[in-house]
Amino acid sequence: MVRQYDSSRRKKAAEQTRKDILQAALKLHWEGITGFEPLAREAGCSLATLRKYFPSKETLFQNCTQTFAETLIMPDLDALGAVTGAADRIEQSISELCRMHETFFGYAWLCAHQRDNSATLDEVMSGYEGLADAIAGIVTPADSPKAPLIRGLLDFLSYRALRLSGRLSPEQAREELITTLQQLIPGVNHTTVQSSSRRDQNHGNQ
Repeated sequence: MVRQYDSSRRKKAAEQTRKDILQAALKLHWEGITGFEPLAREAGCSLATLRKYFPSKETLFQNCTQTFAETLIMPDLDALGAVTGAADRIEQSISELCRMHETFFGYAWLCAHQRDNSATLDEVMSGYEGLADAIAGIVTPADSPKAPLIRGLLDFLSYRALRLSGRLSPEQAREELITTLQQLIPGVNHTTVQSSSRRDQNHGNQ
């Protein structure tokens, strides 16, 4: 009797190897490391195996981006734009943008440095910049002379500077951006505005 070959276990092992490489690549990419040799060591496979699954960096970037995108929860821009009250709209919009900044923290830095060498990373960076543009448009009054300043404050580099050079926690960076924008944008009652986290904290201390 001829014994049939069961390829399911081999396919499963191959898929696991591919997933291990992608997870290792995402970890190293967040640290700015894109070399294949350190990636093979991190993934626990040979360089030949790595190149079998991902023959080029661009192929790897494409797959990493797709894997990363599957974990993202994007802001609902329509819902943010519909928030009434300048203070609440600023708070909710900036909170969502800061959440994305923190999620993209390492990847954005890699994309910014490698976008000229990778069509995939350039596309990722363009989309990320487009998100900041959209949030800036939501919180900035039409024809505001402060629009360029507001957009600059919302850039991922500004957030990164607050987190690293300013040594602020994600929550502190978010609070500082919200407070600054509420002071820059007209129509906000500065004497009564507090973000929800500060209101909750103050309430807890009473």
